[in-house]
Amino acid sequence: MLDHKKIKKNKWDNYEVKHEIQKFIDLYKSRPIKNNKGGMLFPHMFAFYFILKKIKPKLIIESGVYRGQSTWLIEKTLPKSNIISIDTNLKSRVYISKNAHYSDQDFKFQNFSNIPKNTLVFFDDHVSHLERIKEAHYFNIKHVVLEDNYKKNSKKCDFYTIKQAYEKSGFKHKVNFVSYLKTLFKFQNIILKKIFLKNYYADFELNEINNRIRDRKINDVDYLNLKKIIKDYYEFPSIIDLKIQSKKFLFKKKPKELNFIKNELDYYNYITYIKIK
Repeated sequence: MLDHKKIKKNKWDNYEVKHEIQKFIDLYKSRPIKNNKGGMLFPHMFAFYFILKKIKPKLIIESGVYRGQSTWLIEKTLPKSNIISIDTNLKSRVYISKNAHYSDQDFKFQNFSNIPKNTLVFFDDHVSHLERIKEAHYFNIKHVVLEDNYKKNSKKCDFYTIKQAYEKSGFKHKVNFVSYLKTLFKFQNIILKKIFLKNYYADFELNEINNRIRDRKINDVDYLNLKKIIKDYYEFPSIIDLKIQSKKFLFKKKPKELNFIKNELDYYNYITYIKIK
């Protein structure tokens, strides 16, 4: 757990959360993408649904669209809210909303100079939480949801998380040789363009290079700086007891109503809500 002497624990309790799950089951059964492997599954979809209903933001920004299941969820949960859906590669979309504004420019390059005070950003883009929280703070976005808040030494993790910042574990990105070659090729292209193209600016492409190799050296300062700007922190509990480090879960025994998604219930990567001061 994080140091709640400095960061306030959100007041939502398990009773509130369990009360909403029955309402969510019917909604989830109507999802457009039945097999969303590689994207959000029931536990994180429910967590995001619950947080949206509690915060009720006027604008939701999602960074990381993939096949579009989360866009559909936002649309169904808060039909009157505006949606900005960001992904540097929008080609994987299966569900495309008529109500969302899509952009293939990275979150950090957007114009958020005139957004509502009650705006929420949902990060599911495998970019360092440290960088994303700093960017959200710069844009004066108070509500942040982190889809995968992995702890240290997680085999699935491929980026630096807020839990790792607290654990002072750093993050060393394991990249295969082919990925190194692609990164080298992309960087060589940047250098050639800088040499030969007079009006070329490398910022977008350098940002892509930076996101391909995501190392963060072990240090004591990241969490010290983060806790200065984080007001509330809430790790959503798992649906059932998964016998993991977190002792938070909703049900000791799996409810019969959840048999239709029993293979999804062990999907739990500490989805987290934070409020920025």
